[in-house]
Amino acid sequence: MKRIFTTLKEKWPEYILEILVITIGILGAFALNNWNEQKKDNIRKALLLNALTQEFQSNLSQLNEVIFYDELVSKNSLRLLLLEEKDMELIPEDTMRFLLQNSSWIWTFDSRSGALRSGISSGNIHLIQNDSLVNLLFSWQDIVSDANENESWSLDHRMNKDFVIEKYVPKVTYRSFKNKEMGASKHPANYKKLILDPEFETYISERYSHMNDALKELHQVKALNILILQLIENELKN
Repeated sequence: MKRIFTTLKEKWPEYILEILVITIGILGAFALNNWNEQKKDNIRKALLLNALTQEFQSNLSQLNEVIFYDELVSKNSLRLLLLEEKDMELIPEDTMRFLLQNSSWIWTFDSRSGALRSGISSGNIHLIQNDSLVNLLFSWQDIVSDANENESWSLDHRMNKDFVIEKYVPKVTYRSFKNKEMGASKHPANYKKLILDPEFETYISERYSHMNDALKELHQVKALNILILQLIENELKN
């Protein structure tokens, strides 16, 4: 026992140095491993953010297009709703065709979300440091679904009420305003009777109302889309 203590006393600096070297080596290995993992995480995060940028830029472009046509529908539906019998003597037939065409557009927002779904399922979305951005990304699909619900009501109403217009105006008559190759209808249109029909008044007023509800939701989706793009840009700078 005495020899052991004597040996330890003589060689403790050497043992301590060996322990320090081993400890430093272990800590260095851990640090290197953590650095490598962080580097991999940063690459995965950048790939996700760039994919999300492309996705939400595409969504914004589509939103702008849908909103443009929905606003046309709203504006022209209101013009038709406000027409009176005395106005019909002054309005050219081409103007009526134009109003009907532009009150009949059917555009819906179909959000692209492949990168978002991939980020959520893989867990890479949690690599994003901005909690506000993460929360907005998680809520995106629910907000879009609410907007799509209003669009569906408007679409169903439009599709189920074609007969109201076609009693007096053949579809080809106002569709050919946009697609001239269809030519003129073989059957005359009676715009005056259309405007005076109570069913048409109900149809066009509901069309206007449903479209405005859809537009309200779409503008909220657009504002959220723009905010998400701004937050993604900030996150990429970090």
